[in-house]
Amino acid sequence: MSKPMTSVGETESHHVETLGVAPVPESARTMRPGMLFLIWALASASATTPVIGLLLHGIGLWNFVWIVLLALLIGLIPAVLLAHMGRQRPIISMVMARRTFGVGGATVLAILYTIVGAGWFGLNTDVGGKILDTLFPGNGIFWYVVLGVLQIGLVFFGMEVLEKFYKYTALLFLLCYAVLAYYLFTQHPFVMPVATVPVHWGTDIDLVLSFSLLAWAYDFPTVTRFCMPARENEKILQRALYAFAPATGVMSAVLLMGILGLIALQMTGDWNIALLGKNLPVWGEISAIGVILAIAHTNAMNLYPAVTKLLAVVNVTSKPRRWMQPVVVVLLGTFATGLAIAGILNFIEGFLSLLGSLLFPFTFILIIDWFYEERYAEEVTLFYRPAGNWQEYFLWPAPWAVSMLIFGILLGQWKYLSVSRIFYFVPWQVSSAIITGVIYFIGLRLADQRQQRRKAA
Repeated sequence: MSKPMTSVGETESHHVETLGVAPVPESARTMRPGMLFLIWALASASATTPVIGLLLHGIGLWNFVWIVLLALLIGLIPAVLLAHMGRQRPIISMVMARRTFGVGGATVLAILYTIVGAGWFGLNTDVGGKILDTLFPGNGIFWYVVLGVLQIGLVFFGMEVLEKFYKYTALLFLLCYAVLAYYLFTQHPFVMPVATVPVHWGTDIDLVLSFSLLAWAYDFPTVTRFCMPARENEKILQRALYAFAPATGVMSAVLLMGILGLIALQMTGDWNIALLGKNLPVWGEISAIGVILAIAHTNAMNLYPAVTKLLAVVNVTSKPRRWMQPVVVVLLGTFATGLAIAGILNFIEGFLSLLGSLLFPFTFILIIDWFYEERYAEEVTLFYRPAGNWQEYFLWPAPWAVSMLIFGILLGQWKYLSVSRIFYFVPWQVSSAIITGVIYFIGLRLADQRQQRRKAA
């Protein structure tokens, strides 16, 4: 960002972000739609992203395109709303959740989603470590440690440095993948991926959303809080650009890199085209190393939000200790690197299923409560009010929201207990989250009507 930040919790002259979970000051809210799109497109365009081609192998190229487009259509509304919420109130989603799930509920969720972010960091670092170990065998864990240290160092300095990193490495990233794609298509006979297995539309759409848009959407406020504030007199086009930039950035990368992974798998037997570098001339090898940039792009948006979530656990107030955020970056980054060394990539399908079960109902409940209860109009200090006693950890609507979240998780798992063919066509994890959100909304309405009748009596 161009403007220095000097007040409590802001980035100071040492260029290390100490903001923590405090609201982003107006002087620091300078991000524009173009940068917002770039950050999320590059965050989504990981070296791991082509693995979706492996997970959906056999459905054919055109079915894959349709699944991604349908996933975008289904996930667009919650993604757009979450992106806008960060501009309404410059706070992270886990702080927003305190008014919905209570301080206690939001704290438990922040712990769970910290582990989710660390898991994603581990997945991508695992892929990067395998790429380097393939190109330069014999070093094993050393590459994981190197990648972990470099990525932790990048996030250590905060969003100001991350913006510059995305901006100045975007072109290099595109060139690296262009070189690898060139060698892929010139050194291997082209084979069009065709459908060889039935398409389970519902399950596959859930998988794509768990892998991409709805796995990222709840973190959109973490970045959009650095955007220009939403104004009442703001032009509709300008508001739309901010709101749609994260979702279109994420899904553009999934579409293009998923196609690349699908084609590479069909042509070479491996979805990871970076591994081609071991058999390529020097430029191909350099490009394969350059793909590590994709790891860093994505893991910055895994580790940075995960850090803010953990900070939401250890720091309820809006005045963090100066070095709390940098210390948490190092500790959490070290833990996530350990997950990569332990081989978390071997559990990716179960991990993605867990993501959908946890994230989808949370997302819908948070959005409904935010706009129905008009949380965006509340004083920001209410989100940082500590609980005075145990009852205040679960003030209304927290009991209802937590109950519905548990119900949504259980409802999402019902598919695995049923043999109904409807689940071949219906994205059940999304549908169950929508059902949960509707019931949650009805509960809020009934509670409000009951309260109004009491006042009238």
